[in-house]
Amino acid sequence: MDSGAAPGEILDEGMISAMDEIGTGFKENRIFMPQMLVAAKTMQSGLELLKPHLKGDASASKAGKAVVGSVMGDVHDIGKNIVAIMLEGIGLEVVDLGADVPNEQFLEAIRDGGDVKYVAASSSMTPTRASLKAVVESIKGSEYRDSVVVMVGGATMDQLYCDEIGADIYTADAASASQRAKEIKGGRPVSDVAADSRNVAMASMGRMSASSEEADEEFTGIRRHLLEPAIRQVGHSERKPLSTKDNLLETLKHEKGCPDRYVNQYGFFDLVFDPVLFRSFNLGAFFGGVPEFEDGWGVPQQFPAGSGGPHPSGTVIKDITHWQDYVKPPSMEFTAADWAPTKEQAAGIRGGDKFLGIAMLTGLFERTHFHLGMQEALVEYYEHPEEMQELIDYFTEWEIQSLDEVFANIEPEVLFHHDDWGTAINSFLDPVSHRKFFYEPYKKIYNHFRELGGEIVIHHSDSWAANLVPIWCDMGVDIWQGPIADNNIPDLIDRYGDKLTFMGGIDDAFVDIPDWNAEVVAKYVEQQCDAIGTTSFIPCLTRGLGMSVFPGVYDCISETIDKVSARKF
Repeated sequence: MDSGAAPGEILDEGMISAMDEIGTGFKENRIFMPQMLVAAKTMQSGLELLKPHLKGDASASKAGKAVVGSVMGDVHDIGKNIVAIMLEGIGLEVVDLGADVPNEQFLEAIRDGGDVKYVAASSSMTPTRASLKAVVESIKGSEYRDSVVVMVGGATMDQLYCDEIGADIYTADAASASQRAKEIKGGRPVSDVAADSRNVAMASMGRMSASSEEADEEFTGIRRHLLEPAIRQVGHSERKPLSTKDNLLETLKHEKGCPDRYVNQYGFFDLVFDPVLFRSFNLGAFFGGVPEFEDGWGVPQQFPAGSGGPHPSGTVIKDITHWQDYVKPPSMEFTAADWAPTKEQAAGIRGGDKFLGIAMLTGLFERTHFHLGMQEALVEYYEHPEEMQELIDYFTEWEIQSLDEVFANIEPEVLFHHDDWGTAINSFLDPVSHRKFFYEPYKKIYNHFRELGGEIVIHHSDSWAANLVPIWCDMGVDIWQGPIADNNIPDLIDRYGDKLTFMGGIDDAFVDIPDWNAEVVAKYVEQQCDAIGTTSFIPCLTRGLGMSVFPGVYDCISETIDKVSARKF
């Protein structure tokens, strides 16, 4: 400004154009969440400096206001926060309602806001889709319908649901949302922008089958997902049906194995909820449906009604450079009475036809953002990598100790480890950073599990994380539970199906919804099984643990898998 540049010019040609590049890189999986957040944080700081000067700058276009919020019941806010920053970056005045916003508050914000031209509402949990629908319907039924553009997004959203509820525009990420708003701000008709956005979204929904066909040209390895079930060659009459355990072990041999049916979701192992897990996760509050509680590490948690699980709601570590002052691990001291119910349960499982499993439900990455907050943790990976590595190593040693305690009392065969490593469209960290921070710690944990006598490692991440699969193979994961279909599971099986089994492909965002229909669910399950094949694949709801939020969905999927097995095997 001292050199004569207009504030509007600085905003439009400097900051907004830079964020456009950041957004494009994010959509193309070249830039990841930490870099996106650091850029957005910088943008926000620049805007604070420019705001007083923009008011008197004739070159700065006045584009009205945008109301932004996560709908009622949804406590996720990281995507919503980035949308808010990027909409502000294109010249909009943003009214950020926060998360878990009552439905009527969106309409009230339009009435009270004055020049509101956009509403951006997010739903990241399937039970909250009904809230999003109610918000859209209230705006559609008001006098503001023709003057306000309704934009929707979030992990549970897709173009089909956007069309069903009558929203104007659906986008999968914050960069796309700001780009669409920028086009409308520039004078492009909303109908044209919506049509382009719809075409992009529908093309993305077909990404799995399209990229699978393209792989014929770009991949010359074994087409594992196309292999006929080996049982076809052996013949049913030549051997007895396999036990549940043996069928899994044959599946884990990949194309060299001979399972006689699909492994059906979680049906091959039973979990015991041991005292370590019970204390660290505070399972008493979890099973009791307590809406707000602290876990064993002192992290505040919210458990919204209808949600699949609790979500961290507070920050424990106030300063990453002094993290030791804030982290208080759960006690590892237990009595014989504490272990007695678990030992009894474990003895009953060992006598049956399923593997005995234990769960670690908050992994190393999750533990960092539970303590710091998601946005803060992702930025700290970028700004304070040494301290973050120290923190991860600390959590790793605690997990090693917890395994020692468990194996001193029972001898589990399966470790189900929960650590979400991505969103629906990207991994949280780029592969280089992921390997740097997590490869050695997880290899240490999984090697220790096997040294103690454990057999099978299942790692859960219901996300897009195809770029991390080579790292998973190297760190000793046997089964990736939770891969959503957009990972292009057939291609991953072709490339890595000699090392890793993929347990998922049935996206809960499509089927575990309030108005689910048994016929639609069955058709979707059959479609996914036919597309992905029988090798190195366990058809399963992507959600962690053998359950569904809405009663009947999980059972409907299991019944369909059995029917498809009878046909395919």
